[in-house]
Amino acid sequence: MLSAIFGYAQREDTFSLRTNPAIATDKRREAPPSVLDFFEPEEVELLAGTAAEGRHRRRPAGVTDDEVEARCAEDAQDAELLRVLAYTGLRVGEALALRWGDVDLSGRRVIVQRAVSASVEGPTKAWQVRYVPLADPPHDALQRLRMRGDFTSRDDYVFCGRVGGRLDASSLRKRYHAARKAAGLRHVKLHGLRHGAGSLVARQSDAVFVQHFLGHSKMSTTERYMHAKSRKEDVDRLNRAFGSAAVTPAANDARQ
Repeated sequence: MLSAIFGYAQREDTFSLRTNPAIATDKRREAPPSVLDFFEPEEVELLAGTAAEGRHRRRPAGVTDDEVEARCAEDAQDAELLRVLAYTGLRVGEALALRWGDVDLSGRRVIVQRAVSASVEGPTKAWQVRYVPLADPPHDALQRLRMRGDFTSRDDYVFCGRVGGRLDASSLRKRYHAARKAAGLRHVKLHGLRHGAGSLVARQSDAVFVQHFLGHSKMSTTERYMHAKSRKEDVDRLNRAFGSAAVTPAANDARQ
């Protein structure tokens, strides 16, 4: 980063710095990326079901019927949001900035053109618009949300608070982890739902499709997903390659 700063200062239209004092330094070794861990579809449904049932909430006494109804609606929306994250690969900030005008249920796609970062809504991370196809689970989740009766105009947030405002990412993460613990699921970050989407799609698709699906600007980022989980066809391919060399212990003893 320091080298990039000095490199910017070398431009004629900035400060015309003659040399970059950081360019000759050695880059510090970075730890390799951690192993991708994510939830399988059945675990996603367990998580969403737990959120929908409100099993992660405390039930204080004296709550009015109206408050109970409002909380049930919030829990149902959280469940659908978790499904959308897990089955579309949207970043959390992209999902929170999603408006109904970006959702094309008949065309089965969502248009990702905004994101929330540090509580500020702006362009996506890659500064690009992308079109994400909707499989049945996220399509059905959005269809159910569309039937809520309010805050469904083009400019309304798909995932909103009680008065229509944008959800808070920090609060969402807390509710997610509470639901995850209540469901008895292992620790996976909320961003891990995006990892899961990429890894699951990579089992059935080529790298280019995964890159566009997740909105990666570099193929090197996508490659991580291509090797996250072994596929059956990979094992079959290796068995065909090594089949003639395979010798069972019993057969080896017989030869001796």
